[in-house]
Amino acid sequence: MNIDQARDQIEGAVRAYLAKDERGMYLIPPQMQRPIILMGPPGLGKTAVVGQVAKRLNINYVSYSVTHHTRQSALGLPYIDDEEYDGKHYKVSRYTMSEIIASVYDAMRESGVHEGILFLDEINCVSETLAPAMLQFLQYKVFGTHKLPRGWVLVCAGNPPEYNRSARELDPAMLDRMKRIDVTPDLDSWLGFASSHGVHPAITTYLQNKPGNFYRVRATVDGTRIVTARGWEDLSRMLQAYEQVGIKADGSLVAQYLQDPEVAEDFTLYLELFSKYQNQYDIERVLDGNYGPQMVNRVKSAPFDERIAVVNLLDSALLARVHAVRISERAVHEVRDIFVAVADEPEAAGSVLADARIELERLVARDSASGMARAVCAEKVALLQKVCPRLAEGKPAAKETAKGIFNAEVRDLAARVRRVSFQLDAALDFCDAAFGQGEELLVLVTRLAVDPEFMSFVYGHSSEKFRNATQELMLQDRGLELLDRLNQLNGTVEEDPKEI
Repeated sequence: MNIDQARDQIEGAVRAYLAKDERGMYLIPPQMQRPIILMGPPGLGKTAVVGQVAKRLNINYVSYSVTHHTRQSALGLPYIDDEEYDGKHYKVSRYTMSEIIASVYDAMRESGVHEGILFLDEINCVSETLAPAMLQFLQYKVFGTHKLPRGWVLVCAGNPPEYNRSARELDPAMLDRMKRIDVTPDLDSWLGFASSHGVHPAITTYLQNKPGNFYRVRATVDGTRIVTARGWEDLSRMLQAYEQVGIKADGSLVAQYLQDPEVAEDFTLYLELFSKYQNQYDIERVLDGNYGPQMVNRVKSAPFDERIAVVNLLDSALLARVHAVRISERAVHEVRDIFVAVADEPEAAGSVLADARIELERLVARDSASGMARAVCAEKVALLQKVCPRLAEGKPAAKETAKGIFNAEVRDLAARVRRVSFQLDAALDFCDAAFGQGEELLVLVTRLAVDPEFMSFVYGHSSEKFRNATQELMLQDRGLELLDRLNQLNGTVEEDPKEI
């Protein structure tokens, strides 16, 4: 199955494992909750999807690569203890708590949540000395004498031996105690992720034209040549950083991420072509509605891959703007609630700001925290830094100043929302003029519709043109399905932030 299907399977299993009856007993007893193992080639996002499941279920997530562990760090260190049996004293060996189990308890203490996922990566690469202890852990969820707490689900991942020289086939006795999910590369699934996570449009356009280059692993006389989903995502981040600081990406950079000379050279040539498209088509002018018939005619008569490149540029620009507005909307909502709560309690204003800063530090430190969550918290802290010092003064004039600062932020956000809504309509008008109801418009609308944040924005700030486009292309049901799922996960879509 692809990685999206695997995520759904993991989430379903975790939900079932954590479900309880009316007496508070787990429907599936902990000893019968089989560990889940994801088996598949490297770089598919196996680690990432497990973290996503934990986030969606609001439970803890602790991740370890077992190849980094010795028998001692996994089991704990031995020590001598005194015991009395039948009136006689004996020296007995004990073990300190495993580092892995201790991290689970640390997570519970920090979050206050007592359920979670313990993720063990590269499970079939454990050393021979650790293998027996790992088999015991998979069977009984016990390392040494310390048990994994109730309410914790064990998820593992491994690479087939053909992709990892240190990997080996799992023992049948071990496999018989696990719930196995085999994951395979799937470009369509990854493109949905790429659209909602801002992957560089040059990459998404290239892979649509060359799907066979999405995932490649081949052995040569010079060693293994590998291109993975992870490689494309990491290259995307580097390309965007290079553009931000004004550095031109070249073939040497590309080859560091796409470790197959054929694919790296082919993509480098396409990247140069894509840069030409970026220069030829001023997307900012399109989004501002300032394009003329000359630009429409140019893209209308362009080759198909060039037209798709323009669509990807529009898609990326729109999603970036929508995501930025959604981040600000959430931050302003949270600050408004805080403002109302502490407006008449000056002594609480300082602690609120300190707590928000601690929350941001924790999110930055947690690999499983989403980029959206970190960005929302960062904007919240920035706005609280403007508001809280005034509230802390406890004077009516200072409180009015704080209120004015917040209300100005709300008005600025409302103006940004109107601008993004206008830019969405302008992009759709441009596509209608250039492509009509062609495949290019289908590509644009489909990619926008699979992004939950975009659909939430459209739902909250109705776009008649987008609605018409989805209905004409028969995508409305799919869009509503995605929005329903978003609402189930995050609650109802928020109203526009209001002034105080």
